[in-house]
Amino acid sequence: MTTEEPCVVTMRTGVGCPEVKVTVAMYDVHIPYQRPQIIEAKGLIRNRQEYLYKVFRPYLSDANKDVTCPFPETYL
Repeated sequence: MTTEEPCVVTMRTGVGCPEVKVTVAMYDVHIPYQRPQIIEAKGLIRNRQEYLYKVFRPYLSDANKDVTCPFPETYL
């Protein structure tokens, strides 16, 4: 998509195929800009926390271990 053709996408229909221009919106239609709704993360269940702690934590640098895979009880 470009500023010259804001409603047109250039794509290929398959590997080695020529590029095709496809219109994704009509030119006369105004599409209002809206920010997406913020969705809060629910967090991880206890089993997933334990799995990440046991399996992935050993491969992280010491600086990232506590941030990425803390001991599961710290989340509860």
